[in-house]
Amino acid sequence: MVPIGISQGNNKWFKGQYMKELAPTWPMLKMNQEDYDKEFFKILSKLDAREIYDNLPDNAVLLCYEKFNDKCHRRAVAEWLEKELGIEVCEYGLKREESFPYAECCEANKGKLRKPENKEQPKQEYQGKMSFEEWMKSGIGGTRPDLFDVEQLPAVKARRASMKREQEKKLGGLV
Repeated sequence: MVPIGISQGNNKWFKGQYMKELAPTWPMLKMNQEDYDKEFFKILSKLDAREIYDNLPDNAVLLCYEKFNDKCHRRAVAEWLEKELGIEVCEYGLKREESFPYAECCEANKGKLRKPENKEQPKQEYQGKMSFEEWMKSGIGGTRPDLFDVEQLPAVKARRASMKREQEKKLGGLV
């Protein structure tokens, strides 16, 4: 698995490769959904899907900030690649049919699995947190760290310990 960031900003928890050409522009992030979608699809229409796909490493996973099945450009990019190249693009750890079409992604479906065989079934939502390793093995999917307990990551533990030492130094100097 090779994570590829497709967000405009560089995420604090991800220091890997980005493909900014697949990200919305900063001004787009302030647009209403209809205008955002028009602008984003204009961006995609100017790109060569085959070239983008060929530039992705094997086992690439597209990353941004949203949960799966939220209104996220990651799903729009996936559907664009599917349409242009006749391929299937799944969310990490999910079956393709568990992702809502981009047009149906919204706050109500955020983080939920689509059950196309019976739309009357209640949608399942991930509950609670797990370790990063459990999340990777779980197949739940999504690309946001809010699915797992980020406090367990070594970098977060180290920063928290450093902050605690700094605070203890400050408090020690006041006493």
